[in-house]
Amino acid sequence: MNGRRPRFAPAFSVVNETLERRIVLSGVASASALHQRAVEVSAKPGQKAGTETTLAVSAGTLGQPVTFTVTVRAAAAAGSPAGTVNIVDHGQVVQTLVLSPTTSTNGKYAFSSATATLTQQPGASAYFFGKHSVTAEFIPTGTFSKSSGNKTFTVSQPNYTALANGVKIATIVPGSGPQIQSGQTASVLYTGYLAKNGQIFDDSINHGGAPFSFTLGTGAVIPGFDAGTVGMQAGETRIVMIPAAEGYGAHANGPIPANSTLIFVLTLKSIS
Repeated sequence: MNGRRPRFAPAFSVVNETLERRIVLSGVASASALHQRAVEVSAKPGQKAGTETTLAVSAGTLGQPVTFTVTVRAAAAAGSPAGTVNIVDHGQVVQTLVLSPTTSTNGKYAFSSATATLTQQPGASAYFFGKHSVTAEFIPTGTFSKSSGNKTFTVSQPNYTALANGVKIATIVPGSGPQIQSGQTASVLYTGYLAKNGQIFDDSINHGGAPFSFTLGTGAVIPGFDAGTVGMQAGETRIVMIPAAEGYGAHANGPIPANSTLIFVLTLKSIS
């Protein structure tokens, strides 16, 4: 990202990705349907009560929170299912939810539910644009059986504003105070993605989580990064899409191939 001294980690690759990075790179092409199953309680003493698990997911654009809502049901005679639910992405547990019984049995069934929100830490990873598939796995306590449900959700593109140089910006978290201008120093947390596949090539977490500081308009960073930061307010988070001409052009740079469009999620921590 720094035009003179790249802050990238060339040793990083998809093969060496951490759990956090697997979350970002877990896009899939096809949707998964929820399969409805009969929920029954066996008449045989000691046999576990059947359950059904369903999952709902709410997501916005890149860098915004993703909310998981799980419902587990059993026959009314068995009572509300007790236990936890793991949200699993490509074999990795993303979240663990503790179920809470509901007050209504709906006549025939008893329910338990839980909700959790996955929030991106500034300068860290997040689900990238496109479709993703996750599974909710019910881990029961007591006399209930295991069950699971799948859900596919989409992380949408934001409504960009196009700048004159072809850079596109979209504010996803507003800031406050004066807007930063050329000649001032910006301290930012950032995550950089390759637009073609969502691979992270650099982020603040990889540099200890400390903000990166640079002075606008001095050529300290690639032109698109500079242009995408102008006008931000302290506390603001933006998605910045940088065409190759405003990035590294026809030249490769560490993990960034030649002619790459870049996506940054930037959070402006302070102005000086």
